[in-house]
Amino acid sequence: MPNDTLPDSDAESARRRLTGRLVRGTLWSMLGIAALGITRLVYTALIGRTGDPARLAEVNSQVSLAFLATFATAAATGAGAQKFLPLTAARSGPAAAAAVRRKLTWWTVAASGVVIVGLGLLAPELLPGSAFSDVIWVCALIAAYGAYSYTKSVLYGFHLPSRYAVLELGADVVILVLTIAAVLWLPGLLLAPLVVGYALFAIGATVSTPRTRPGAMPSMGGELGGFVAYTALGIAAGQGFFQVSMLVARHATSAPEAGAYAAAMSLIGPAFFLPRAMAMAFFPAAAEAVGRGDTAALARHTDAVTRLLLLAALPAFAVAAMVGGPVLRLVFGSGYGDGGTVFAILVLAVFFYVVAVPSVNVLSAHDLHLARIPPLASTVGVVVGVVVWLMIGGRWGAGGVAVGYLAGMVVQAGVPAVVAFRRLGIRWGTRLLRYAASTCAGVVLSALALVTGSPGMLAGCIGGFLLVFTLLHAREIAGTVRLVRELRTAAAHR
Repeated sequence: MPNDTLPDSDAESARRRLTGRLVRGTLWSMLGIAALGITRLVYTALIGRTGDPARLAEVNSQVSLAFLATFATAAATGAGAQKFLPLTAARSGPAAAAAVRRKLTWWTVAASGVVIVGLGLLAPELLPGSAFSDVIWVCALIAAYGAYSYTKSVLYGFHLPSRYAVLELGADVVILVLTIAAVLWLPGLLLAPLVVGYALFAIGATVSTPRTRPGAMPSMGGELGGFVAYTALGIAAGQGFFQVSMLVARHATSAPEAGAYAAAMSLIGPAFFLPRAMAMAFFPAAAEAVGRGDTAALARHTDAVTRLLLLAALPAFAVAAMVGGPVLRLVFGSGYGDGGTVFAILVLAVFFYVVAVPSVNVLSAHDLHLARIPPLASTVGVVVGVVVWLMIGGRWGAGGVAVGYLAGMVVQAGVPAVVAFRRLGIRWGTRLLRYAASTCAGVVLSALALVTGSPGMLAGCIGGFLLVFTLLHAREIAGTVRLVRELRTAAAHR
């Protein structure tokens, strides 16, 4: 329900502060996430350039397994921090928020410890053929990346995206320098740069967040534990689905195909992370709006963020799908050029995921009645993807693995988007048809560019898509200029 207890001037001031916080958070997040995506890409490219596809697939599988292990633990409790720290502070004050933080921190440590022990016991099945030292490094990466994920979320819960960006840049520099040293002199320690970099980030984030003496734990019923549990399910089924696809590709395809799949996953990293910067800042802002009962501001921001993501991401992702093959050869070497088709399919899947992130955030910011919808949709999406893998994965190779991921992502992204828009009363009408038409044009022209492979056809497809996109969305692009000016003004409000 809208909050009618504040005078109009106070309500408008609160909405301007919310918008300004969202804009500043987005800009800082874009800086940090751009560095994160580029670092992941360079890290994988260095390994791919100095080793064969089988070695790249092995390392990428170890990293994927470590990241997957944190999705159901630290990432879930971190999402709880992003939601409940600003929400509790808005409702009950900073001391109550500090009590929530203390509980979430203990949950993170306990869950991470259980997962690490479990991986150690199941290592022969999860990492077949890996040396004992590799298992140790994977466990260390789980601990370091888990600490990184949780403390990053705490920074956002305190509305400190600028500190995240600075710490992210510093950690990424450390990772790149150590990666160069590892590939040149210590090829058996390729996970060590990630472990050191993420551990340093976690230490820096911990000492730079506000320290408030915890008060009494506020009464939440089952909201906090239920949200973390559902989020663990959703993240494991959503982001974990992406990492699991790498493990499936390694076991269901040949070594060269698995290496090409690993390269395609890494190349999509910047495209996967950069548009999510806006959503990382949006979730705490959405939770704060829910805490104040400001549904009108939430609807406006959801509509604006989704439109900005579509206008920025659709042309970028379509062009990326067209040039994927040549870029794979350029970045990783001639042996990876066949991954262009896999990359194009993954690009389309990640595009759906990115555009739905604001809707997922809106539902997650509410109580469990709505917050459970995204994780349940993600679980159904995984089931759909697995069915596709079983049907065509063995026959279509790496392309079949990518198609399965795309099928699951349609469900994971589509359900929350539809529910959130209906909940907030957002109606797009012909705008939705225009976006559907431009998406179909991007798919058709990308397929044409991949099939022909000629530079002339590639240039024609890129030009043709940009022309179609501009004609379909000319008025909205012009309106975005006005929106950006308004957001720039709002950014000055604190």
